[in-house]
Amino acid sequence: MPPARTQKHGHASSSKFKPNNSKPKRKQVDGGADAQTVPGVQKIKAALRQTRRLLAKDTLAADVRVETERRLKALEADLAKAERVRKEKALAERYHAIKFFERQKVTRKLNQTKRKIEACTDKKEKKKLEKALLELRIDLNYIVHYPKLKKYIALFPPEVRKKDKDEKGKAKSDDAEDEEIDADEDVDDELTEEQAQEKAATNLQREEIRSQIREAMEKGELSAEPEVEKGKDTRRSAVDAPEAKKKSTKTGKKGENEPSRSSAPQRVPEVKQDDFFDNDSEESASSGEDEDRMDED
Repeated sequence: MPPARTQKHGHASSSKFKPNNSKPKRKQVDGGADAQTVPGVQKIKAALRQTRRLLAKDTLAADVRVETERRLKALEADLAKAERVRKEKALAERYHAIKFFERQKVTRKLNQTKRKIEACTDKKEKKKLEKALLELRIDLNYIVHYPKLKKYIALFPPEVRKKDKDEKGKAKSDDAEDEEIDADEDVDDELTEEQAQEKAATNLQREEIRSQIREAMEKGELSAEPEVEKGKDTRRSAVDAPEAKKKSTKTGKKGENEPSRSSAPQRVPEVKQDDFFDNDSEESASSGEDEDRMDED
């Protein structure tokens, strides 16, 4: 009995070591997933080292030197491209959530302003709403066509979000608004010079990119109605859908006629099966007659 217990403990100890062996495997998987994005850059760098070592040799032939120099230039271009793609992916993953929420907010405001323009009768108010609509369209193009290699500067920083939340809340009295203005001034005073400079720099960058997008919209490089582009795509798909259904119904009608054609050749094996079963019946009949004769004997 005691040795049996020791064997059980041995098995238990071996089972304990198995998950410990599995832990480093998980780490290797994580490292492999990270390496899957890097291997292009690493391979290019290794090839660059080899080519540079070849060029460092004094005994290298002239033809080979020319080829290696060309290869070196091509590899440098490939390396720059791979690093650019990797940076674009990293920035896209980093700012995906911010862009998503800001896009929803801008599209919501666009729809609201459009409804107001349709319902508005005063010309002055209509012009104001049209200007606001243009600014919102610029904001939407800003979110969609923001430079991929730059850090995303949010259209709605935390300060603007707080103001929006306050606007959504209950209406406040004039005294409360005056208190809020005083509080904002105190906050601005509390900011250091460096923070104020950084804030001003980010605001300038945002406005520069927005001005570039405005110019592109005026030239026609970007759409003047970015919210409508997706609507057109969805409409096309909706128009194509019934046509596809009609085609499917036509093919279905043809399919109904096809089984009647295909059923004709299926009768041929049935005839063969009948002949086969007829032979079996004859053999069974002959065997029955033989059994009757045996019984008579």
